Amino acid sequence: MTRSRIDIGDMVTDPFGALRRARQASWIADSDGSAVAVVRHQPVRELLNDSRLQSSFTDFLQAMGVASGPFYEWMAMSPLNRDGADHQRWRALMSRTFTPRSVERLRPFLRQAAHELIDAFAGRGRCEFMAEFADAFPSLGLCELIGVPHEDRQRFRGWANTIGLGFNPLDVASRIGEIDEALSRLLDYTGALAAARRAGPRDDLVSRIAAAADEEGGWSHSEVQGFIAGLVFAGHETTKNQLGTMVGVLAEKPQLWAALTDGTLAVEPVVEEVLRYRSAATAVGRKVEQAVERDGVRLEPGTHVFLSLWGADHDETVFPRAEELAPVENAVAPHIAFGHGPHHCIGAALARAELQESLAALTARIGCPVVEAGAVWKPPIGINGPERLPISFTPHR
Repeated sequence: MTRSRIDIGDMVTDPFGALRRARQASWIADSDGSAVAVVRHQPVRELLNDSRLQSSFTDFLQAMGVASGPFYEWMAMSPLNRDGADHQRWRALMSRTFTPRSVERLRPFLRQAAHELIDAFAGRGRCEFMAEFADAFPSLGLCELIGVPHEDRQRFRGWANTIGLGFNPLDVASRIGEIDEALSRLLDYTGALAAARRAGPRDDLVSRIAAAADEEGGWSHSEVQGFIAGLVFAGHETTKNQLGTMVGVLAEKPQLWAALTDGTLAVEPVVEEVLRYRSAATAVGRKVEQAVERDGVRLEPGTHVFLSLWGADHDETVFPRAEELAPVENAVAPHIAFGHGPHHCIGAALARAELQESLAALTARIGCPVVEAGAVWKPPIGINGPERLPISFTPHR
């Protein structure tokens, strides 16, 4: 079987071209070192659900030169790095507390928060979208759900932004000191918050997690504070980048923006198509624990595998207009922007609600934005999205 090669350099310079060429050759491509990349939709879905492949984020950190410290230890105990019964026990705990009903109850708050942020810049006809909306909005919703006091929410944003550097292979080693410090502060805060909610429960997520952990037993204090910190980070970093990406790609589609404004197109399918077209998470890493054979290829134990979400969701054999933003035509198969299988994103309902409410508010308040000079995008590996997104627009009357 002929298969191509994808290196980090290829992904930085021409990610979708590199993935397309790899898909045309095979479902699998060679990558840096002894790693391989899986680039077609069905194999990615199946392998995300295959227990013979297991999470390996600590291996990634070691390869980047990070093998100790608060961030490394946090990731070692993180649900992102757990599998099997241990991971399922965590999901059961979170499912009892982080429910779709709790997210739906949050929608009025999200709607109001989106309009209040837009109020601050709509009259100017321009803004730096990441600083003035995308960086603020997810932390507002998450802090409201968790029960973080208003006066502490700015600090949460700063910590989450710094911790996000740990998921960028180009930054993690050089900035691990900042990452460790931000994480330590966040863990101290979430630990104190959990203790306070045990003493005086409220109707918030931290109270429910703490109570459920106590009822089940066997959860240490460090695990509970780590789980809450994980929610803060994951719920902020990925949604922030997805919001920026959504506005960036829709800025090139004024007809879609107009259809959303006049109501001829609903926000839900557009959000789903943006997630498929350019998800914030670009790939998922796994390590082969037991040999896997598929279509003449044998993956030996110890092999590191990058399951490309971008490659899978641009598979032209699955999506009829895979390289285009086409909400109707491409709604023929499920995207995997939130992963698949045992590690499917537990916060997907919250992310969807935040994306939907923000898009509805933005299209109601401003015309299709134009991305101005000075936009800066992160490298298309790890978590992707804009670092800066200056936009101009005409406010709706």
